[in-house]
Amino acid sequence: MTPEAAHPSPEAADARRAGARPPRERVTSVDVAAPRTEPIARPARWEVDEAEALFTRTLMRAHGRLALLCLLTFAVALLVVTVGMSALPQLQAMTIGGVPVSWLVHAYGFYPLMIGWAVAYAVASRRLERRFRQLVEHE
Repeated sequence: MTPEAAHPSPEAADARRAGARPPRERVTSVDVAAPRTEPIARPARWEVDEAEALFTRTLMRAHGRLALLCLLTFAVALLVVTVGMSALPQLQAMTIGGVPVSWLVHAYGFYPLMIGWAVAYAVASRRLERRFRQLVEHE
């Protein structure tokens, strides 16, 4: 930025107040780009055969079933805990260290189950991927 641009002249300030637009300035780089002498390297394309496409679709369906199974079991467990908490009002009345037992069930009973679901999903997903690789590599 030039010193003139940092401190506009009084005429420019008057023109700005009057509503006139200041002249546009074009900022360009001093460096000149060197012309490219070689073509851009592109990764080699490999063709996917019909069997691999079938295996890939099967893998995608298996992952979808696994996700749906985890989601449904999670929903059932959530429903059981919710119904259990509302069906047993004495859990609200009971306290341990001033904390209602229902809160403790949520904090120390239900959240570890969610971690268990996450670990089980990751293990099952790896198993699906390993089976897929075995099928593709045997071709």
